[in-house]
Amino acid sequence: MEKLLLAAALIFGAVPALFAQVPQADLQEVEKRAAELAPLLSPEPVPLVPLITDREKWEYYASCTESAQTIKKAEKYLTEPIPELSEDLYKEFFASGNRTHYQNRRKVWVDRFSTLVMAELAENKGRFVPALEEIIRRFCEYPSWLLPAHDLLATVYDGKDEGPDLAATEFGGDLGIAVQAMEPVLSPEVVQMARENIRRRVLAPVRNKIEKGGYPMIGWIIGTNNWNPVCFCGTTAAALSVCASAEERAWYLAAAEHFVSTRFFLGITDDGYCSEGVSYWNYGFGHFVILAELAQRGSGGAVNLYTCPKVRPLAEFALKMEVAPGRYAAFADCSPAVKLDKQLFALLSRRLNLGLDETERDFGYPHCKVKTPTAAAAYFFPSYEAGGELPPLASSPDEKPADFLTEPVSRFPDAGVVICRPDGGDPSQIAAVFKGGNNGEMHNHNDLGTFCVLRGGVWLVIDPGKETYSKRTFSEHRYEGELLNSFGHPVPRINGTLQKPGAEVQAQVLEFEPAGDSVSYTLDLSAAYAGSGAERVVRRYEYTRAGQETPNRLTVTDTVTFAPGAPRTADFPLITFENWTQTGGQTIEITPRPAKDGSTGPGIRVAVSAYDENGSPVPGRFTEQIVGKDDPLTPKKPKRIAWETELAEGRMLTVSMTIE
Repeated sequence: MEKLLLAAALIFGAVPALFAQVPQADLQEVEKRAAELAPLLSPEPVPLVPLITDREKWEYYASCTESAQTIKKAEKYLTEPIPELSEDLYKEFFASGNRTHYQNRRKVWVDRFSTLVMAELAENKGRFVPALEEIIRRFCEYPSWLLPAHDLLATVYDGKDEGPDLAATEFGGDLGIAVQAMEPVLSPEVVQMARENIRRRVLAPVRNKIEKGGYPMIGWIIGTNNWNPVCFCGTTAAALSVCASAEERAWYLAAAEHFVSTRFFLGITDDGYCSEGVSYWNYGFGHFVILAELAQRGSGGAVNLYTCPKVRPLAEFALKMEVAPGRYAAFADCSPAVKLDKQLFALLSRRLNLGLDETERDFGYPHCKVKTPTAAAAYFFPSYEAGGELPPLASSPDEKPADFLTEPVSRFPDAGVVICRPDGGDPSQIAAVFKGGNNGEMHNHNDLGTFCVLRGGVWLVIDPGKETYSKRTFSEHRYEGELLNSFGHPVPRINGTLQKPGAEVQAQVLEFEPAGDSVSYTLDLSAAYAGSGAERVVRRYEYTRAGQETPNRLTVTDTVTFAPGAPRTADFPLITFENWTQTGGQTIEITPRPAKDGSTGPGIRVAVSAYDENGSPVPGRFTEQIVGKDDPLTPKKPKRIAWETELAEGRMLTVSMTIE
């Protein structure tokens, strides 16, 4: 049972959020707000996208979007059979831990559904309706809408429980909007089946959880990570599309407004930092924005989630995290190749008055790409109905565009993250990112003191990102993965000991000093190395921009004070996917892998110096290991280039790496 609780905690955020009752005070606030909203809502549900019979709007949609490609894809689905989702495939996760086989097959079902919906809405010839009704029936007949990784002990699949996850709420919302818009052309039997399933699988369990407790699969209601806005987004879309009475729609609107505003933003620091990383910012905050648009429309403007605290700082998070054009540090469960959702930012720029005119022009309405009914309801039709000029829904503190790439330093003081950019963003110079924080963050990696170095658009020292998700990833065995524990990060290993996990394992900021063309940042990392034989571990970063009298360089200095009588070995790694060579006894060069045409960009030179408390030099050597060498969950295996040593005399070791 203890292992089940821990696995559940890692999946949903925290054990108390899973099994505790929703506090009565929250329920009372929801009921009070629902009573206020009900008289303000339309007696009949407001379609979140136009009905299929409203041809002027859908024909304009078809002329502006990728509808021709969608229709072509839908035509292929008319001749392709629906792949099977067997019980064995669903339960493979519980037997082997593999979650990708089922999820990839299910994605085909979801894509088939969305493609047929959007193609028929755009075309309205009836030729996609039979295939669409077939896939709707298959979904409604399938035992579970959850991903197996979220179905604790397969209780939903086996019919012992109900409770929607990310996948179930998202599909329920899309299905609700689709059926609402396409009711004139769908058979009454399919419409009724779809709505009954949405109520049983999504709406009823959520309301029962809030009002009565139980339902351990729905801990996301009081969760503080991406699950909260994503699941409330789908649930709200479903409720606004399916619930006939204003009172019922008001209840679900009130629940989403209350729990998202009071819970989700607890997981965001006051400076706007999203510890889940840029990938989950795209996903979680992206669904928050969709939810805000749906709630705005479904309430006739009575619910405005853009006024929630921390919305603007969180919106600016991804802009501040951009180290150079299109380059972001892959902290937490992120991909090193992550890209910012420009379409999301085009919408945010309008609603928050961010002033991103170029992004609005290139990625906003009517150029937005929408592949699902929910996306169309958020990104396309609000702008269409506003004549192409969406009004702001939150006041702007100033008129300055949010362009952080022009800033030499961006800092998240609450999260302990610092970004240093060269003068004018010169790509031939070094940029760097430093991270403090703690080892109990959302989608946490044990990475106190990690750093990344970018030059010429290439990460030469990198946070290598997430592993391939499996049963291990969100279980008590999470930190067996070398991409997730500190072995796969450029942080010290002391006496063979890796960093400890836990929110109490906190980096203490000792100094932050930006002065002219330089930045000094010092962290005490001692809490991460409890039990390693080190009394104190301090890491200092010194970054300088190129100037008339200053070279562009980064120096990372670690000072380790060993406990009396403890062993005194340590290694100080750099993590890279690029090539490296040793050029001297204490120097290496890291150079980018050649491009397809054989060209390479600029590299970096790394020089190591080390000494004891008396100033005497300490020798060491470079070694290479492959991170996740024999681990199938490590998709791309970076090199761990470590400078390792043993202190012969004294207790204090200082190691400096100068990168230029």
